[in-house]
Amino acid sequence: MSKTCKNCGAELPEDASFCPHCTAVQAEKQTVKPPRRWRKKALLGLIVLVLLAVVLAVIFLVHRPQTYEGGAEVVYSDREGTYHVLLSFSSGSGVVRQAEPETADIMSAGMESALPSQLYIYREDTDELVWEEFMEKVDSCQIEAIPAEGSRAVSPSRPVHQENFPYAALASDVFYTAESGTNELLWTLQMKNGDTLLLRQTIRVTAQQAVSYYPETTPMDTSEDLQALLTTIEAEVDRDALVYLYLPPVTYEGSFTLRNHSFSIYGGSDGIHQTTFTGTLTVSSGMSGMSEITNVCFEGSGGTGINAYSGVILYSCGLTGWDIGAAAQDGAWVDAAGCRFEDNGVGLQFNTSRFSGSASFYADNTFARNETAVSILSLPDFEVLDFSGSVFSENDTDLNNPADHPVDLSGAVLK
Repeated sequence: MSKTCKNCGAELPEDASFCPHCTAVQAEKQTVKPPRRWRKKALLGLIVLVLLAVVLAVIFLVHRPQTYEGGAEVVYSDREGTYHVLLSFSSGSGVVRQAEPETADIMSAGMESALPSQLYIYREDTDELVWEEFMEKVDSCQIEAIPAEGSRAVSPSRPVHQENFPYAALASDVFYTAESGTNELLWTLQMKNGDTLLLRQTIRVTAQQAVSYYPETTPMDTSEDLQALLTTIEAEVDRDALVYLYLPPVTYEGSFTLRNHSFSIYGGSDGIHQTTFTGTLTVSSGMSGMSEITNVCFEGSGGTGINAYSGVILYSCGLTGWDIGAAAQDGAWVDAAGCRFEDNGVGLQFNTSRFSGSASFYADNTFARNETAVSILSLPDFEVLDFSGSVFSENDTDLNNPADHPVDLSGAVLK
């Protein structure tokens, strides 16, 4: 079988692939399609999208708002640095550098009190106080009381900067009663960048049994009566009980000791006479609470008027004629407000390396004609003793401070 050339028409064998006459190729031309590249492009695009998603996810995780949660302190970081944020219950006006996660108080039924919960901020690397800088980053701050089961909620005030705590960024006065029980204080700081800081403190209040003694119902007109009463209290009254003594306007001779209880002593007055002690009153309660003495005169001829081995607060008392008017011995603190320290060798003296309770605001006292008004031989911690409103007059030495303890006399009157 034969075929003809597609070009010149000459006869050719059936299987001829070209014409020997005109050399024309006899095979059909086929279009060769180039390989498709869209699949490779799609795969490359998918890889780019995945990488972009990973990068965006990393960026989001790094910069997304975060919650920093701790107890009474957290370490917080942003683009400007790292900060140490802590809470304290300190009653002093000095710099606080240690968090205080909890506090406890014992008070008699029906009583009310308050304590300050404070927020401090430091640079983590330099320990520099930077609360003003930090507060510019804060959008809002609130404090919430969360009572435990069976407890009553305490009442924290709105956190603000307070002059009483100049180094704290914010402070809240937390009001409570003997029935408050256990409460958690939750501080929430919402930062302008969306971060949240959560800090917590705990306050535990125990209702304390209170026992009261009045001159109308209990013999206490003589030194012997008072000594017998103190002996009975020591032997029969529960050590956890707070003892209220309302003394008549008489003079007690000899020395007395308040043992194993927290006392609140109130002196009496009939317009002419006032409750007066002429011997040393030693306070050795062994309790964490402070004993209080109000409107009592201590008139001596040497020796020590009040010898404290546990915390004592004096209100409107007079201390005159002693070698040492009031002495805080080891383990004790003595505070005074509206008192008179006159004609003593030393009016108020600290010689302690530890204490369980403190109060550092010495308002409206008078230190007159003492050889030394205030002497600080030893006193730990950093609480600044603030004598705002007190008057120092005609003392040989207003302040003897070999312990180099911080004292603020800027608000006092020095004559």
